[in-house]
Amino acid sequence: MRIAPLAERPDLVHQVAVWGHGEWGPFDPGSTLESRLAHVRESLNVAQIPITFVALADDGTAVGTAALILDDLEGDPRNPWLASVYVPPAHRKRGIASALVRAVEDAARRIGHRRLYLFTSTAPRLYQSLGWRPLETRDYRGETIQVMDRTL
Repeated sequence: MRIAPLAERPDLVHQVAVWGHGEWGPFDPGSTLESRLAHVRESLNVAQIPITFVALADDGTAVGTAALILDDLEGDPRNPWLASVYVPPAHRKRGIASALVRAVEDAARRIGHRRLYLFTSTAPRLYQSLGWRPLETRDYRGETIQVMDRTL
């Protein structure tokens, strides 16, 4: 497995958008697959935010994704954010999410950021195990989320 910027594999834009829309679309009012596709296409960068990464199996198939974006939590002035970390269920528990998180952290550091933020409703223990620090718990779009940060 290797982690690559989605810009190296633009043929996977649709797959990444489908994953994102399926996982988070219900929590994003007004979101459509088309709007998700547009956001993913905007992240075909390697040295500026937004950047999307894909985890690629040895045969080149996508087995996960994560992004570095400027704003993720509506109304929150902090930035940038680790966002859209997704690994399909059949590929979980193999270290893919951890590798994606590290790739996003490295990209943020290369660009010159010294702190990174995220929010999660499902995986705070994963992020804590990777050195992320809980900052606050709040309700957001009907979910209880944990906002976290990491010094890079």
